[in-house]
Amino acid sequence: MPNILVVDDRQDILESYKLGLDDSKMGWDIFTAENEKEAENMLSDNLIDVVITDLVMLNERSGIGVLEKAKKKDPLIMVLIVTAYEKKLDRYEAFEKGAFDCIARNIPDVKTIDEIIVKTKTALKFRELAKKVAEIERKKTESALKRYFDPVIWEIIKNDPKLLKTRRKTITIVFWDIRGFSKLCDTLKDHPTWISEFLKEYFEESSQAIFSHKGILDKFMGDKAMSLFGVFDNGDDNESAISAVGAAIEMQRRFDKLKRKYVEKWQRDIPQTINIGLGCGIHAGEVLVGNMGTEDRYDFTAIGAHVNFARRIEKRAKDKQILISVTTKQRIQQGCKVNRLYTWDDIKNISGEFDIFEVVQCGENEESLHYR
Repeated sequence: MPNILVVDDRQDILESYKLGLDDSKMGWDIFTAENEKEAENMLSDNLIDVVITDLVMLNERSGIGVLEKAKKKDPLIMVLIVTAYEKKLDRYEAFEKGAFDCIARNIPDVKTIDEIIVKTKTALKFRELAKKVAEIERKKTESALKRYFDPVIWEIIKNDPKLLKTRRKTITIVFWDIRGFSKLCDTLKDHPTWISEFLKEYFEESSQAIFSHKGILDKFMGDKAMSLFGVFDNGDDNESAISAVGAAIEMQRRFDKLKRKYVEKWQRDIPQTINIGLGCGIHAGEVLVGNMGTEDRYDFTAIGAHVNFARRIEKRAKDKQILISVTTKQRIQQGCKVNRLYTWDDIKNISGEFDIFEVVQCGENEESLHYR
C-alpha cells in the first residue's frame, strides 16, 4: 500500500488531515510529522510515496525544506505543499524544486481535505507512471552499457554505478585491425553476406579475447577494435598492461583459426588469393575515461592524446605483429619478452622521438602464450 507522510506544526490540522485521509477508504498508510526534522527522520526510516507538507512551520521556508529533503531521498517522491499564506509561497520556486502541486488552504466553498485526497490520488498515479518510465530508461541504459563489459565486471558496476563516472586514469589502450580487409571486401563484393557472417564472428572472437583478460570493449570501427585495460584497477597498472598484451596474443590465435575456417570456405567459389591478417598496437598513458555523451546518446569510452597514439601504433603493425610503446614495455618487461624495432620520429602532428617494440613472447610457457 502507498505510504503518505503528512507534515504540519499544528496538531489539530495534522489530526484532521490524517482522519480525512483514513476516511477516504483508499487503504493508504499515513505517517505524520510536526516539523521539518521529524519529516526528515520519517523520510529516512520509511519508503514514502507522497508528502503533504505545510509551507510555514518553524519558518516561512519549512515546507520548501521538506520538499528538498524528500527529493534528495527519492526524486520520484510526489510532494504537495499546502498553505494558508498564499503570498508567502513562491510557486515557481516550488515547482522548480520538484513540487507536484501547491494547495491553497481556506478557499471558500472548497474543503482542503477533499482537494488533498484528489491530488494525492493523482500524485500516486503520476509516481507509478514515472517509476515505469524510469525503469524503462534504466533497462535502456543497462542494455547500452552492458555490451562493453565482461559479465563479471558488469555485476561490479551495477553494485557501484559511480565507477562509470568520467575521470582521469592511467590505463592501457589496445587497437587491432584486419590487414587486407578492403581488398577482401572487393574480392567478395558479390557475396556481401559472407562478409557480414565473417565480421559477426570476428566481433564475437574479439569480445571474448578482451573479456577473458578483464578488458573493456570500447568500440568497433569497421574492422577495427578498441579496448581498455586497467580502468577499474586500484593498484599497480603493470598487471593491466600484461592483460592487454595477453588479450592481443589470444586474439591473434583466434583470428588465425577464424581466417582458416573462412578462407577454406570462400575459396571453394573464389579463385583469387585471399590474404588477410591482424595487426595490433598497444600503449599505456593517462586518459579521460568514463561514460560520455548526451542524455540521448552516450558511450563508455576513453579520449585523449594517448588514445590517438595507440591508434597510430596499430596502423604501423603488420600481420601477426603486436607493437607496443615504451610505456607499455616498462610495465610488461618482467613477464614478457620484447624486441626494440626502431625509433619513430616522423609522427604527423606529434613532436618527439618514440621507441617502438614488438612483443615476442609473454609468460613462462612460450608454447601456450606465444602467438607465432
